[in-house]
Amino acid sequence: MTITFAPLGILSLALGLGRKAGRIVARIVARIVTLWINRRAAYRLAELDDRALKDIGLTRSDVEGVLDLPFRQDPTVPLVHRRRVRRQPPPPALSLRLAARDGRAVEGRTREA
Repeated sequence: MTITFAPLGILSLALGLGRKAGRIVARIVARIVTLWINRRAAYRLAELDDRALKDIGLTRSDVEGVLDLPFRQDPTVPLVHRRRVRRQPPPPALSLRLAARDGRAVEGRTREA
C-alpha cells in the first residue's frame, strides 16, 4: 500500500472546495512565478549600460521606475508600453486647402496645420 502526501489536495478537501480550489491555487502560484521571473528580467535590464538600453528603446529612468513598482505589478508591461510609444512614427503633417463654395481653390490661402 502506497501513501502519498499532497498538502494542497488535503487542504482543499478539508475546506470542502475540491478541484476548483486546486485550480485557483495553481493559478496563483503560476502568477507569482511569472511576476518573479519578469522582475528578475527587469533587474538584468538595470545592469545594462545606457547605450545598450538605448538600443532596446528604453532609458535608465524607465527601468529604475518600474523596479519601484510593488511586487504584484508586472514590471515588463510598462517597459513594453514605453518602448512602443517611442518607436511609433510621428503622425503625418496635416495640410488644409481652402476652397470657395463652388469648389475652386482660393489663391494664397493655403495653411499648414
